[in-house]
Amino acid sequence: MTATDTFKAFCPNCEAITEQEFIQAEEYILVDSKLISVHLRYYICLECGEDYEIPSEDYDPLAELYQKLGLKTREDRKAFFETHRLAFNIRQMKDYEKS
Repeated sequence: MTATDTFKAFCPNCEAITEQEFIQAEEYILVDSKLISVHLRYYICLECGEDYEIPSEDYDPLAELYQKLGLKTREDRKAFFETHRLAFNIRQMKDYEKS
């Protein structure tokens, strides 16, 4: 289910005050044939159509996904990324492109 609110705010893409929507939604990511739900919160500029997030201490959708996948440490995440050939950083992404 998605909740939305419309309001005026600064759009970092337009660099102006625009009409925007605040979106809260449960989205699903497919990992190893399993759908993992992640709660998302983001804004959409109704003028340019771009979406963006505002960093918050109490909101980290990647941390939520890692927790649901049981990836507690950096080493756990690194092993998961290597198994699935996901880039953990830019250097690794370039290495994957070469192989």
